[in-house]
Amino acid sequence: MADVFAVGAAATRFTQTAATTAGMAHLVAMAALEDAGLRARDVPAVFVGSGSEDFSAAADAVAVRLGLRRLGFGGGPSGERVIGRIEHVSASATEALHHGWQSVAMGIHDAVLCVGAGQPNEPGTPVEPWAPTATLASRAQAARRYMTASGASVEQLARISAKNLGHGALNSRVRSGSDVSPEQVLRSGVVAWPLTRLMVATRAQRAAAVVLASGAVRGRAAGRAPRVRACLLVAGDRTRAATARAANLAYRVSGIGPDELDLVELDDVTAAAELAAYEDLQLAPQGQGPELIDSGFTALGGVLPVNTSGGLLSAGELQSASALAQICHIVWQLRGEAGALQIPRARVGLSQSISGGLEGDDLVGLTILSC
Repeated sequence: MADVFAVGAAATRFTQTAATTAGMAHLVAMAALEDAGLRARDVPAVFVGSGSEDFSAAADAVAVRLGLRRLGFGGGPSGERVIGRIEHVSASATEALHHGWQSVAMGIHDAVLCVGAGQPNEPGTPVEPWAPTATLASRAQAARRYMTASGASVEQLARISAKNLGHGALNSRVRSGSDVSPEQVLRSGVVAWPLTRLMVATRAQRAAAVVLASGAVRGRAAGRAPRVRACLLVAGDRTRAATARAANLAYRVSGIGPDELDLVELDDVTAAAELAAYEDLQLAPQGQGPELIDSGFTALGGVLPVNTSGGLLSAGELQSASALAQICHIVWQLRGEAGALQIPRARVGLSQSISGGLEGDDLVGLTILSC
């Protein structure tokens, strides 16, 4: 398979305002192309995470709804009016990213745009800050199960949240975190025990876009372009085992082991989900994830910083955009453009995204980039 490079990246700031999906998607698509030094006519295909489960909708309608038609992308074959076409529409950014990477790696396209945008509610209605009650209950049950297995305490969960919210406060591209103490996290009010409000990602409107390209196009692109060493999608089985399987496969495919990582962006839909992922990604032995947060191992300035973007706890949960936003942050880190969050000499980053949650994963995406 051919080498694939991330040549452009762009993401919106966290918002719970009435920004339109079309406006956000158009903005990040245009910015990602500009970041890559490419024009729409240089990119023959688009892969979309739309947030919609209705895959029967015409691709041309999706292009209009996401504001991509204004850039020249449409749903039909190439022609005078349509520069590129939408190749794939899915609910999640995880799937859009994987299929976009696959098309370049297999030599189908030399460059693709992967874009995701959406909002958790119907247009024109207020954004509900929390996932449905049943989902919160399921995530709390998974957290309790993990605590029983690992011996993790609620204080350790609070330290995860304080870490990520603190990172988010430093993230000029997000600005949604806050510098809070673990004690403040514990006092923020129980949502579903053991999870307090600040231990659970809220839902938000977001958009992100990444331009992937072959080596031939990389030479024409602007700036440094990290190589995508692996971009895998594994079907979930309602347990954490899917992440462990995806990690094993990604490490084999990329030739990079967990001890070579410089940063990790992972799915912290709850603070407990992050702790569990430490073990599933082989960052810590089984049952020893809590030790990493106690030692500062995964904080900015630690041995292996995790979620320096602020994670979902800072930026909000939205499956149509979150995985692409993770990739954007890793690209900026590897290019040395992460500002106050920059990890010195960062060369290898891993992204883990889940559609579903700690123990309700439908799809698990694992992506490893290096420069």
